[in-house]
Amino acid sequence: MEIEIDNKKVVLQKKERVVGSEAPAMRVKMDDGETKVIGMMADKVQVLISIPIEKSLTKELESILTKHNSKSLIYIVSAETLTKQVDNIETSSDFKNYSLKMGVNIDDILCAKSIFIINKDGEIVYKEIVPNLTNEFELTNFDTSLDEAIKFKKKGHTHENWMGV
Repeated sequence: MEIEIDNKKVVLQKKERVVGSEAPAMRVKMDDGETKVIGMMADKVQVLISIPIEKSLTKELESILTKHNSKSLIYIVSAETLTKQVDNIETSSDFKNYSLKMGVNIDDILCAKSIFIINKDGEIVYKEIVPNLTNEFELTNFDTSLDEAIKFKKKGHTHENWMGV
């Protein structure tokens, strides 16, 4: 995948992730010093956000994250240490491993703006990679998709279906 930086096309490094595929499990050292394994099956929907700089964390994005943070696990990974904290949202400046695994790495000091929603089964159900670092996220689609992912109830078999009745 390509994005645009300063009117130049840049190819993102490593594997491109697609909606419907399994998310990679990865270890990420959080800014509080704790190491977390993210991206795999979890008891809540996961939201993985990468931003190149702190000012990409807009008030509008923050508002959506705050609205959904009690029913999802939200991780923000940035190429720089974030000084702004959002309640119950984990942050990390350990972006290199994350950005390579998620296919949003630009180089050793920069990553693309991206949002991935991973359902409880560890599958990517939403993906947005901003095509130009100066653009903003499509927050209406993200908010709707996150709400749908949180509310999704997996349908299992009923006793009657299983017995062939």
